[in-house]
Amino acid sequence: MNISKIFPKSRQQLIESLEFSSFLYEITTSLAIKYRQTTNPLIKFFLKVVSWWRDWEFEQVREYNQLLLDYPYWQSRQYYCQRIQKFVSNELSIGDFISEVLYPSLSNRREGFDLIEDYRRQASIELDPQSFNFSTIISDLTPVLEGYDQDSEESFFTEQEFREIIKNTATKLEKYTIE
Repeated sequence: MNISKIFPKSRQQLIESLEFSSFLYEITTSLAIKYRQTTNPLIKFFLKVVSWWRDWEFEQVREYNQLLLDYPYWQSRQYYCQRIQKFVSNELSIGDFISEVLYPSLSNRREGFDLIEDYRRQASIELDPQSFNFSTIISDLTPVLEGYDQDSEESFFTEQEFREIIKNTATKLEKYTIE
């Protein structure tokens, strides 16, 4: 599926809108800090207008932003699906599963956030609309993976609860086609 079928704006317009919303965010943040004590109603009004504009601009690119976050995870989708299936079928221990999924997921998360700020790179990658929210499913595992410990007194989950969460994740991943 072509990205232009989802977004009425061209890719370049999306990139520019994302860059502009980031610019507005930086302006509002620095001005809000500098003028946090002001009682001047004109400054307060200006800050509200710029904040509103920033929020409006970001809303225009929210789905595009999500696809950028999804991109690194989507590139690794077979890896994640294979690891989850191996764990569900008891081919991987909990410890191996955690180390094989947690660290790549954290790395993909960093790469996704870096991609959002790399406007030149955005123009050269192929975004797949089918990937929408794929990263959310995988990154939602982070607190689960970090919260499990072999020592039951240190763990936030029992082994059975952990396995059930991963099985539910496997079910959620079924809607994403794997080539």
